[in-house]
Amino acid sequence: MNKLSANERQWGFTLLELMVTISITAILAAIAIPNMRTFLQNNRLAGAANDLLHGIQVARTEAIKRQVGSVTLCATANSTLADTALTCSYGSNLAQWFVFFDANNSGQHDAGEAVLVRGAAHTTDTVKADNKGIICFAPTGFTNVSCNGQAPTQNVVLCDVRGNVAIGTNSTARTLLLTQTGRARVSQLYAEINTAITKVPGSSCP
Repeated sequence: MNKLSANERQWGFTLLELMVTISITAILAAIAIPNMRTFLQNNRLAGAANDLLHGIQVARTEAIKRQVGSVTLCATANSTLADTALTCSYGSNLAQWFVFFDANNSGQHDAGEAVLVRGAAHTTDTVKADNKGIICFAPTGFTNVSCNGQAPTQNVVLCDVRGNVAIGTNSTARTLLLTQTGRARVSQLYAEINTAITKVPGSSCP
């Protein structure tokens, strides 16, 4: 029988080396997977909050530009419908929304009124709003005192299964705060989110 030369020998892992490699991989995975989950959750919440903030900014800018009627952002049951089928669903759930030119200041999307932008949070996220999940901007850029009898939303809380858990001065949740002058901002501060939660239905999130 011919012996293999040094250059022809086949090399591989011993059973011990394989077990050590598998153990190290399992340890790294155990560390990495929870961190990746948290990263994805944070990104989803930040994305939903920023999308909603953008929608509010579009509504305010368009109201000032048009100088007639008002521009409204409202909650809807299904933001994927055709423009002509979109309707406002007054309620605290602002997970899906759209912005439209409210020519007759009715607080409802009527035929012929242009839809400007729309958005939706991830299905794993909860988005709660005070009042009826509607914001109407006047030509001044201010939020109207009422949207055809509906008080405008000023506090929105966004969270996932983690709820509102403090991490230092910040939270796992987000809040979007709107003043009557039309200025809006997103916050991750635990204290501000705690205050906002007391103003939404159920006083909790999720």
